[in-house]
Amino acid sequence: MTGTVSSRAVNRVHIVAEIQGKPIRCLLDSGCDRSVIGRSCVPSANLNPSTFELFTANKAPLRVIGDLDIAFTVDGHPMEASVSVSPDIEEPLLGSDRLIRNQCHWDFAAGTIKMGDRELRTHKKSSVDTSRRVVVAE
Repeated sequence: MTGTVSSRAVNRVHIVAEIQGKPIRCLLDSGCDRSVIGRSCVPSANLNPSTFELFTANKAPLRVIGDLDIAFTVDGHPMEASVSVSPDIEEPLLGSDRLIRNQCHWDFAAGTIKMGDRELRTHKKSSVDTSRRVVVAE
């Protein structure tokens, strides 16, 4: 499978999740085909061999050291995700695979996202305007 991921800081929308007992801001990105998490977020997790290759916009490989099925909570609600793990990603990136699986409805104007029967507030991260683009291949 191939696909692209792109995001700009101006359009970044986050939710706060708790992963392994730590609060972590997660980027929601509907343009991302595969969810990815940084190794620093799950330093002691046992990883499965990966079936995905990730590439940057300039076609340079993005290191993937394994895949992981991870449990986390958002506003106290338990969730799960299958993610690729990369030492080159700082914040978890929840892609369209997560948004579709959770039957999400995103209200950009209201700053909310409905995941199943749960409505969550989203947060904008204030940072320097940067662009990212990642190509995913399976």
